Amino acid sequence: MKQILVAIMLTGALGGCAADTPRVDAQLGKSVAHMIEAQTYDPKAAASPAALAPETGDGQRLKNALDANRKDVSKGSEQVSQPIVFEVGK
Repeated sequence: MKQILVAIMLTGALGGCAADTPRVDAQLGKSVAHMIEAQTYDPKAAASPAALAPETGDGQRLKNALDANRKDVSKGSEQVSQPIVFEVGK
């Protein structure tokens, strides 16, 4: 009798795992697509991008961007001069 009861419980548990969820499956992946769409600056330009990149650029603006990028890159293995402090209970 106990074995039959265990078999019935296992069948019910496995049957619950096999349930179809068409409403959830239809929404799968839409949140990622919505997030990408919300982050696009100009959706019309993303729908029909230019065939070639711009041929010219503002030289000073590009130099400033490169200088800022190179300034923020770490200098290799620099030593940290600040002591390590652990604060507990603040």
